[in-house]
Amino acid sequence: MTKLTARELLLLLYQSALDAVDGRFLVNQWFRQQTDARKYTHCVAIGKAAAAMMQGAHDCVPSLKNSLLICPPEKITRALKKHKNLRCLAAAHPVPDESSIAAAEGLLEFLSAMQESDELLFLVSGGTSSLVEMPVAGVSLEQLQQINRYLLSSGKNIHQINAWRQQFSAIKGGGLLSRVRSQSVTQLLLSDVKDDRAEFIGSGLLIACAATTDADDYLSKLLPPVSAMPETRAPVTRVDTFIIGNIKMAMQAVDQVALDEGLDSFIHDEFLDGDAVETAAYLYRQLKDAPPGIHIWGGETTVLLPEKPGVGGRNQTLALAFAEQLTDTPGLHLLAAGTDGVDGNSRCAGAVVSMYTLKKARSMGFDSRTEIKKANAGMLLMATDDLVPGGQSNTNVMDIIIAYKQ
Repeated sequence: MTKLTARELLLLLYQSALDAVDGRFLVNQWFRQQTDARKYTHCVAIGKAAAAMMQGAHDCVPSLKNSLLICPPEKITRALKKHKNLRCLAAAHPVPDESSIAAAEGLLEFLSAMQESDELLFLVSGGTSSLVEMPVAGVSLEQLQQINRYLLSSGKNIHQINAWRQQFSAIKGGGLLSRVRSQSVTQLLLSDVKDDRAEFIGSGLLIACAATTDADDYLSKLLPPVSAMPETRAPVTRVDTFIIGNIKMAMQAVDQVALDEGLDSFIHDEFLDGDAVETAAYLYRQLKDAPPGIHIWGGETTVLLPEKPGVGGRNQTLALAFAEQLTDTPGLHLLAAGTDGVDGNSRCAGAVVSMYTLKKARSMGFDSRTEIKKANAGMLLMATDDLVPGGQSNTNVMDIIIAYKQ
């Protein structure tokens, strides 16, 4: 039986999840199963885990002549900067800006320089939608930013958000296909969406789809005229797509480490989405009568933000709302964290809470209900020292929730 404290154990399990879906590791793992790695001449990697994925490609593909990396600036390592024939472009997340437009222009320039005989390796992880963008005619950058801010604060899930993003983009929803000159592309994806639907990962740059959008009067009024929308065409480039990492792999890694620590472990297959506060109440009801051990869920909840949100994110909100249930439950602890190492507008990944979280908060004069309504869970959890540090996770496969019932 483990001698770790509950917090130490949950952080160990969280780290094991990140290690299992590390972008560099997964690209290496995929190539170990291939026999023709040397055929690739060009590589593009975009997303929050793109730097790690690009490093994996350079580990395994000595034949690469040119590569392009588009990712947040803090993800670009010295090692990557030293690679010959690798161009690194830093772009904005979670709301696109001028750097996102410049990254799209750099991407189109890279693709236009390729020949039909070249073989393209295309690596994508979550975060791509904001990092590289080219709005359709009739939509300005300012409007695009307005649209993205609305989507991110609306409480919509990632499928809904990316379906709407495709409507305003000239390169999403398969729009980039018309710019690819090579006859075939191999696409490796780290999934950050429910059911691993490839057309929504990074808003589907290379996957033509007619994604249906939910009814939304605000967004519908901003859509440009039909004549200004990009033309669709039958793709002439063959795209072979492979999902190399997802939340299930992260959950399975947690399960194995928990068993190695001598604990019973339970993977819950249901996908957690919807409102973070309601999900927290649901989790408490499930755990109240559950057997002792480690309980594992994956998913991505939502938070409807007020006009002037505080500091925090969906995982901190979920964790704090869960802590509100633990008034007399000393043996129950919960970690909620993003596998990308970022939660909302904070600099942490999430939080670990117990019965003592609310006791400490109240002794400091906090009202948890008020902080949740203000989307300010992060300030309370920072004061109680319950945050999960963020950092270079090298992955992005949505959120993981791990509970320890003693």
